[in-house]
Amino acid sequence: MGTQLDVRKQQELAYRLWEERGRPNGRPDDDWFEAERRLRSGQHQMESAAVDEAVRESFPASDPPASGLPDTPPVNARKRKAQTRRPSADN
Repeated sequence: MGTQLDVRKQQELAYRLWEERGRPNGRPDDDWFEAERRLRSGQHQMESAAVDEAVRESFPASDPPASGLPDTPPVNARKRKAQTRRPSADN
C-alpha cells in the first residue's frame, strides 16, 4: 500500500511539474523522473512545508469573511435610484 501511495504522489507531482512547464507535448519522462528525484531527496516535502508556512502567514486574507447578515441598502439609495431614472438634460 505504501508503494501505491508513493506512485500516486509521484503522479501528482509529475503532473504539476508538467503544468508548470506549460503542458508541452512529448518528453513525459522528464517530469516523471524529476518528480521521483524530488520525492526521494525530500525536496518536495520542504517545498510543501514552505507553501504551508506562506499560507499561514498570509491568513487571514485581506477580505474579511462575510457576516452572513443580509445587505442593507445605503441610506440615500432611493434618492440615487430616482436620479438615475430621470433623463438628463444633456441628451
